[in-house]
Amino acid sequence: MARPRVYIEEDFPVEVLGIESRRERGASSALPPLYFLHVWWARRPLTISRAAILGSLLPAHTESKWFLEMIGIKGDPVETFAKIQAARLTGEDLGTNPYGYKRAFTEPIPTDNAQEISKRLQAFWRSDDIRILDPMAGGGSIPFEGIRLGLNVMANDLNPVAYVIEQATLSYPQVFGV
Repeated sequence: MARPRVYIEEDFPVEVLGIESRRERGASSALPPLYFLHVWWARRPLTISRAAILGSLLPAHTESKWFLEMIGIKGDPVETFAKIQAARLTGEDLGTNPYGYKRAFTEPIPTDNAQEISKRLQAFWRSDDIRILDPMAGGGSIPFEGIRLGLNVMANDLNPVAYVIEQATLSYPQVFGV
């Protein structure tokens, strides 16, 4: 039996996610707290990590607008980015947040959204035990977002420093609280 096609294979919004990832990395003071745990040069942006997970699990026919809302993108980053570029040329001040919404990684997944995601995944995969595995998790961005999505996550790394970072990022907060 062939595996069903998933969203990331059909209609993945690369340009939108690229711009949102640039927003995430744009100001060091606005980076996610786990970035400051240890400098990990290959740490993946949380927004793209969340998008890659969902895009790999949701059916190919998933609506793009719904997908973007689920990962925290509540506007049109492509259009806004173009306005920002034009404003730079003219000197126009667009304010502190021309996008009109918070950076996607700062937004926790609302309970209603998490339940809707879970419902869709269970229907698509015909299982309530959706798992993701990241055998080379590094600093833990992908497993971190998997946990935020309510998925069963398995992560590891050959590098002992990465493993300790993963424990501090993923396991300890679940056991001892944030």
